[in-house]
Amino acid sequence: MSRHRRKKGCLYGLAIGDAMGAPVEFMERGSFSEVKNYCRGGKFRLEAGEWTDDTAMALCLAQSLIDCQGFDPHDQMERYLEWMECGYMSCTGKAIGMGKIVMRSLIRYRRKRQAYTDIKHEKFSGNGSLMRLAPVCVFYADDLDSGVHYASLSSAATHGSVIARDACRYFAYLVIKLLQGTKKEEIFTYQFKKDLERYFEGDPLHKSLDAVIRGCYKNKSEKGIVSSGYVVQSLEAALWSFYHTDTFEEAILTAVNLGDDADTVGAITGQLAGACYGMDDIPKQWVDRLGNLELVDGVFGELV
Repeated sequence: MSRHRRKKGCLYGLAIGDAMGAPVEFMERGSFSEVKNYCRGGKFRLEAGEWTDDTAMALCLAQSLIDCQGFDPHDQMERYLEWMECGYMSCTGKAIGMGKIVMRSLIRYRRKRQAYTDIKHEKFSGNGSLMRLAPVCVFYADDLDSGVHYASLSSAATHGSVIARDACRYFAYLVIKLLQGTKKEEIFTYQFKKDLERYFEGDPLHKSLDAVIRGCYKNKSEKGIVSSGYVVQSLEAALWSFYHTDTFEEAILTAVNLGDDADTVGAITGQLAGACYGMDDIPKQWVDRLGNLELVDGVFGELV
């Protein structure tokens, strides 16, 4: 499979996971009919296939990387701010699903024009930077060091805690390795873990990620997985969904049916599964029915 198809899979996987999970976001696991396809409804009363902040912010990030020909934190924040205020890159014309940490960071940016947030306490370690990360991984797919570095800075724009930034560094490492052709079974091996630990030896990842890095989720049942907005739990839920399935479709449906922060866990899972299985494994009807497809095609198509 070509790297180009993996890149597209990673980007579209994010959007599809977001759209698939959006109608059951905030719902308790088991309290809703099993998600098998796009459906309408949910807190934001979306139409089937429409997506939320996860994809909108990813599109803002992608367009910034394209227009600036690289990483420009001020430009990214300007686009996020335009999204919040005017619905730029939105599926519905409004900033749907904005998290509290993102909102606070953007309000601070509007006042100070400070590229990186000063919200850095560990208790503010939400998943809002991990959910949108795919464009960084795709743009720097040929340069692992830059991809990991800018993944952290991408988080720092809105989520400055060490936990959130290190979750993005770890995730970028995984996704870029998949984009470069590492097989799924390889990333769950002891040797891959040792290579990862050596890679981050000079700047170790936060201890809160230790259990995820060890792969403790492999032996957990669904009851042991928490799909909350806390970045470590979202990451674990996505990896659990990816590990226990064999196709893009299975991974996404497993993730969103966990409920709670279903759209973001779906978006994170979609990045992994898309990078692994590639665009050709994504059901065509899911791509065709994705909300505002012309916008998604235009931005993501230019990035790859």
